[in-house]
Amino acid sequence: MSDSDDNANNLPDGQMENGHVPMEVEPNNSAERQSGSARSHDQFDIDLPTSHRYLGKLDNVSGCAFYDDGEITTLAAIQTNTLVFPGFTLPLVLNNDLEINMLQRHTQKKNAFVLLTPTKDFKSVFAYGVIMEIFETHLRNDVLYLKARSRQRCQLVPGKEIKTLVGELYQVTVKVMLEPPITSPISNTQLNSLKLRARFKCTDYREFNKYRKYRQYHLCQYPLATWVYDKHEMCFLRDKLIQGLTSYYLIEFIPHDPVQLSFWFVQNFQLKHEERLKIMKIRTAIERLRLELRYLNMKRLICCAKCEAEIAQQNNVFPMSKDGVQSNYCNPGGYVYETVTVSKATNFTLIGPPSAQFSWFPGYSWTIMQCKMCSSHLGWQFTSANLKPDKFYGLAKNGFDVKIVTEAA
Repeated sequence: MSDSDDNANNLPDGQMENGHVPMEVEPNNSAERQSGSARSHDQFDIDLPTSHRYLGKLDNVSGCAFYDDGEITTLAAIQTNTLVFPGFTLPLVLNNDLEINMLQRHTQKKNAFVLLTPTKDFKSVFAYGVIMEIFETHLRNDVLYLKARSRQRCQLVPGKEIKTLVGELYQVTVKVMLEPPITSPISNTQLNSLKLRARFKCTDYREFNKYRKYRQYHLCQYPLATWVYDKHEMCFLRDKLIQGLTSYYLIEFIPHDPVQLSFWFVQNFQLKHEERLKIMKIRTAIERLRLELRYLNMKRLICCAKCEAEIAQQNNVFPMSKDGVQSNYCNPGGYVYETVTVSKATNFTLIGPPSAQFSWFPGYSWTIMQCKMCSSHLGWQFTSANLKPDKFYGLAKNGFDVKIVTEAA
């Protein structure tokens, strides 16, 4: 959302506007609540932001876009400044007739496109992206609203031209990247006599410890201590990362599947752009988790991208969406904002009155936030008179930078 967000889309009569029911058609059970300061406060439903109901009613798209590992394919591509990892959703609003017609033509047979992101200096296109599957779309008043889900990572094929179709729409040739099977780093060196007894795909580190003596029999032939090899096991890395993340997030929000966890970490822990790009191109979950453990041990601050004034701390972030603390949202002008929700913020001023139009969080009104020091756009303050929390902040990823205060030991 930006200064242009007051130009919200006009929905047909009877539909929900901006994700919440207008006051004149509010259901009776809501009208019966007590008014004023005595009104009850309901906990906000974190399932609502992921539905992106501010886009209005969309039509389901059938079919599934899935490619084999290593498959090379040519698809339409859209470039944004956001990153979307497998399993997460991207909303889009297209206002350009030429872009709409071109995208519809390219996705008619394959309901998928490639999402491109810039390099760390924001001057060119990063060599890795994700294949997005369109699952909901609707053309209304010459504006195309759609939602796409990230399915697979991919790599631009070297030597193949990035062809500009129209505006921000391109055509690219990519090679699909799939997750390799999770195995123990010592599974191929195990003695045949121990293969029936030792287990290498333990999902829990406590279960893994039950088979420690069999590992010791095998690892005694190598020069390093057993714990050195333990640190390269998937269950060890996963449990260590989850243990560290519980300092910032409730454990029920943290996935336990190692692949999902490696992607969830990028969407929730505050990383620098170059750190996120580095994780994007790492092929295996075990390598990603090892690098993420290192990033987890670095103390970080959220600062203004222009003047470096402190805005929030890592422990201020909290989830207002079931996807986590960081999600992508789109304004009526078609600009996609990667937004981080925090409970506390500092060094900002509010611009203009609160507005409920096109609100990404149904039931909340937003007010534009600017940096108190340099007046650059930071994000939005969200407030509600009848929801909990009654106030929080959505920081735009392009408005702040992550400052590393102390490096990992």
